[in-house]
Amino acid sequence: MVIAVGNDADALFPPLTISSTSFEIDGLLFENLAQPADVLNPIGDAGWTGQLADSWTWAPDSLSIAFHLDPKAHWHDGIHVRAGDVRFTYQLYVDPKVASSVAPLLAKIDSVSTPDSLTAVFWFKSRYPTQFYDAAYQMRILPEHLLATANRSQLVASDFGRHPVGSGPYRFVSWIPKQSIELAADTSYHRGRPHLERLIWSIAPDYNTTMVRVMAGEADFLEYVRPGDVARVAHQAGVKLVPYPSMAYAYLVFNERDPHQPSRPNALFADRDVRRALSMAIDRVRVQRSVFDTLATVSVGPYTRAMSSFDSTVAQLPFAPDSARRILDARGWRVGANGIREKNGRPFRFSMLVPTSSTVRMETAVLLQSMFHDVGVQADIAQVDMTTFQQLNDARSFDTAIEAMQSDGNPSSILQSWGIDAARAKDGGNVGAYQNPAFDALVDTAAMQFDLAKARAYYLRAYGVLNEDAPAIWLWEPATLAAVQTRIQPKHMRADQWFANIPEWYIPASQRIARDRIGLAEARP
Repeated sequence: MVIAVGNDADALFPPLTISSTSFEIDGLLFENLAQPADVLNPIGDAGWTGQLADSWTWAPDSLSIAFHLDPKAHWHDGIHVRAGDVRFTYQLYVDPKVASSVAPLLAKIDSVSTPDSLTAVFWFKSRYPTQFYDAAYQMRILPEHLLATANRSQLVASDFGRHPVGSGPYRFVSWIPKQSIELAADTSYHRGRPHLERLIWSIAPDYNTTMVRVMAGEADFLEYVRPGDVARVAHQAGVKLVPYPSMAYAYLVFNERDPHQPSRPNALFADRDVRRALSMAIDRVRVQRSVFDTLATVSVGPYTRAMSSFDSTVAQLPFAPDSARRILDARGWRVGANGIREKNGRPFRFSMLVPTSSTVRMETAVLLQSMFHDVGVQADIAQVDMTTFQQLNDARSFDTAIEAMQSDGNPSSILQSWGIDAARAKDGGNVGAYQNPAFDALVDTAAMQFDLAKARAYYLRAYGVLNEDAPAIWLWEPATLAAVQTRIQPKHMRADQWFANIPEWYIPASQRIARDRIGLAEARP
């Protein structure tokens, strides 16, 4: 199966993976201790199945979990996976020299011990609902015998990151930068040989090229079809649309700090009333329908319908342009002779950062620009390539930006994007610098609930606080449709990781393509 992607991997090293392509490939080369059910519930271990582990036992006081490893599990170089690898992986993930973004998510784990070669015991600092999730799913287990002597401050550039050795259903074959990455089925994989023998990620410079490759039969799978291409794919012989759940959502984030002098508040967006007014100026239903028609729903916040904590009753700011105008008047922003509001001689003008590679974000920006103008606000569209977009985003050097995010399924991780610590950290994910202790406290309380209903109630209150503060304008939650050659039979595409069950996908024998034919297709310019 040839998978068309629009960006190359960065490094095939799970603790430091950033690229979505890397994340997909890592998930097939390496293993977690266990995997969740299709509907991800991070509280407890109900519905989870073993992956590298074949069983686990909770201590009576729930302060430790002992994972027993499948004795047949082995690294792709033939060495058996042992409990020491699990302990080593935990220590590597939390090592400051490695600087993994996952490390803060493991803060409640105290240590990992190995009473025998097949048992890894996770010890926790306290009892909390997502203990199992953190131990079993936050880390992809790595081989100690290949990484023990590596320079931990240089792992992203190490030879291992370019030629990884895992224990997963697929083994690494080759990586030609900006062209392709190939994996082959591990015929002796401890959970059974994958049905698809060969996987190739065909790397293209942009989305349009990936679409051309699928439509021409040169690629078999494209993760996401843009709304404007759905009808075209639906009428293409040999290609089918496959819907699957997703945790993607989009929003316009306000930078509450001055992008030029971050120590100072933003003269526009530090004002909560102004953010609320701008939110009420946007007809989000119209935006969603204009850009996606029926292929999306209006987002209600930084949490999606696929999450266990989702609640559609969360409070929303209404579309109320007249109210928006009154609020802006009251905050001293009065309409000038040119129709644009001013305050103390300063026009109400800002930019919206948009990546050129995203047609839907560009279309959204045009609609937002018009709606802002209707209430006397000038919003300029700043188009940049995706690399520049990410750099400006990371540096928090923007006024507003149209972001597209993929949730990881654990509702408490919302603090990584909207929590105080993430706002204060130099490289934190809260790029808009939103801060509200009440919001953080409610999320922390929700995360300590062992009962899902109680957790949802606290999350609902937290979401309400967030929405009332309007740190962003929640835009749309897209329906996800993949373009797939009809010979490919995908199974169980999960919302958090569409690729997780690729070992179960298959191609009927009569429709398989010989290896030499694939080679010819790859050789085409």
